[in-house]
Amino acid sequence: MTASSAAAASSAPAFPTDLLHNEFTADERKILAVYEQLKELVAEDLPPSAAANLRDALASVSIVVTGLALDFEHLLDQGI
Repeated sequence: MTASSAAAASSAPAFPTDLLHNEFTADERKILAVYEQLKELVAEDLPPSAAANLRDALASVSIVVTGLALDFEHLLDQGI
């Protein structure tokens, strides 16, 4: 294990928590998984209709993620 990977491993929480330091529930993990999958799909070179509708879905899920304090980021800052 390199020093940088050891540092990264030691700084990662044993149990993921939300922005309020509450441990994620199983449902919250599922929501975050959908959010991450949508972000990955939006980054792909898809047909215009698919790309537009996936961005719309991502925006909706982003509201859920932010409302539950699971994560906070501006999608425009991410280039989405």
